[in-house]
Amino acid sequence: MAVTVQRLDSMGAEIKGVDLSAPISDADFDIIRNAFYEHGVVVLRDSQFDDEDHIRFSSRFGELKKLKYDAYLGDQRPEIFIVSNIRENGEYIGAHDAGMFWHSDGPFLSTPHGPSALHALEVPMQDGRALGDTHFASTSAAYDALPENMKQKLEGLQAVNSLKRRFELAEASGVQGSAATRHAKDQGLEAIHPVVRRHPVTGRKCLYVSDGYTTEILGLPEDESKALIRELTQHIIKPEFRYTHSWRVHDLVMWDNCSAQHKATFDYKLPQRRLMHRTTLVG
Repeated sequence: MAVTVQRLDSMGAEIKGVDLSAPISDADFDIIRNAFYEHGVVVLRDSQFDDEDHIRFSSRFGELKKLKYDAYLGDQRPEIFIVSNIRENGEYIGAHDAGMFWHSDGPFLSTPHGPSALHALEVPMQDGRALGDTHFASTSAAYDALPENMKQKLEGLQAVNSLKRRFELAEASGVQGSAATRHAKDQGLEAIHPVVRRHPVTGRKCLYVSDGYTTEILGLPEDESKALIRELTQHIIKPEFRYTHSWRVHDLVMWDNCSAQHKATFDYKLPQRRLMHRTTLVG
């Protein structure tokens, strides 16, 4: 079957004709890679595959991160990070609160994460309908839509992105942390990045502030900094820049952490189980 690319919504594309359990030719992979960087989010469906296939596919894009802290590894490969609400022996087996707020992955690091790829193993259901949708927003389209005076205002500005903010927001929402989240919180990571980041592959300009991590825009008074962060983060998630993914078992969704942000939907709870495995590229 020929590999085809179908635009999904205001952003994102579904790639058909790919069996992730089998080797992918260089020519077909070029189609996938080009579609990924053009659309920011790609969806691959209708093939059954395992962690080894997941790692083999996502590593075609570059080097994968390996986890050093094993709370969410279980018996998995170090390239696999578990996202799940399932509990065993009183502890979550995965990141149960991942994606509570709009964010990209890893902006609190000096070298932010590269693309991430999420594989659905168990999807919560109710009355035949999938729960736990994931929302995506295009930070490149959002930048392009800004008026010229705002683009000029943002040129050269830098923002602080803090892991601490993510946990403060979660605690304010009443979410109980797990062993792994407590470990991450203790690291106190933060990094400074441009408010407008140029994509390392496409060269497109992308807004690089998020509700989940950005705490301050340097060089501005506190009230002006907070107002600008609020204005930009609300602009990014406007409907005209978004795609919402409804999961099926064995979907693989891959997103670009420079040109896209994402947020999960928490409309399910045990005994409705959600289990996802994620790989992430080194930035």
